[in-house]
Amino acid sequence: MTTSYTVSSNVYVNIGDLEPGRTAHGLKVRVIRCYRKPSLHKADQDGSLEMIVHDEIEDRIHATMDYSVFKEKKIEIKEGGLYKIMTFMVSQDMSQYKTTNNPLKLRLFYLTSIAPFEDNAFPTAMHRFRNLFEIANDIAVDSFQLIDVIGRVVSYQKPTFVAKVETRRMDFKIANTEGRQLGCYLWGDYIDPVLAIFEREDCRPIIICIQFGKITRIFDEIKVSNTFHITKVTVNEGSDVFKNFLDGALVQKLHSRTDRKVNPEGYFKNASGYSFLDQFFGKPF
Repeated sequence: MTTSYTVSSNVYVNIGDLEPGRTAHGLKVRVIRCYRKPSLHKADQDGSLEMIVHDEIEDRIHATMDYSVFKEKKIEIKEGGLYKIMTFMVSQDMSQYKTTNNPLKLRLFYLTSIAPFEDNAFPTAMHRFRNLFEIANDIAVDSFQLIDVIGRVVSYQKPTFVAKVETRRMDFKIANTEGRQLGCYLWGDYIDPVLAIFEREDCRPIIICIQFGKITRIFDEIKVSNTFHITKVTVNEGSDVFKNFLDGALVQKLHSRTDRKVNPEGYFKNASGYSFLDQFFGKPF
């Protein structure tokens, strides 16, 4: 039997305090991921607004709201934004694929209040990257837990049409800063924006981030793919996540060399950083 209860108060608690049978209050959270999920009855219509959020100690929980309710509220939810959430239901998360390791889920409804706020001290924890070596070697891998991975693209194959599922698939491999590789693939509409960057000669190295990717076992190999609607794929983005990856890779390549100044940010702003980065990464394909 699923336990649920209503939260309605002006006192804020952490996500870890939300346990069945206990009265909780409001939450202050940062939105990690926000996406629309199609209706179960009409695939061409939005059925719900889905969010993954974290609190000030970086605990996570998944939240869902009927899309018709969301439209009536006329609020704007932005990924990375901070929000106060009041009056909601908490129940067991019965989803097959988990976006968090929290067994509970928030259900937002017409009485729910969502308001933005500002707090420069509130942490930003948009990703929880898994080690590519651990994934490839099946170390603590849960096929039903969606994960984040980031790496340099070292090879890719042209998309092929898979008749069984009536959509396209594109396979590629990524490597971490230590050269550990992991197979990945994308389905459907996720392919074209990524392929356009893969095919550009002026985009080297290519760094790709798969957020909330799905682990799949194909024969004896473990790969990561997208799952529709939830997964977010970004390539060569100028965010701190990508800059930190490049910074770590360059530092590892340079080792103790101090005669060169590492500036990964320049790579994203213009082409001047390309020749320097390519010198250490080499051409991936």
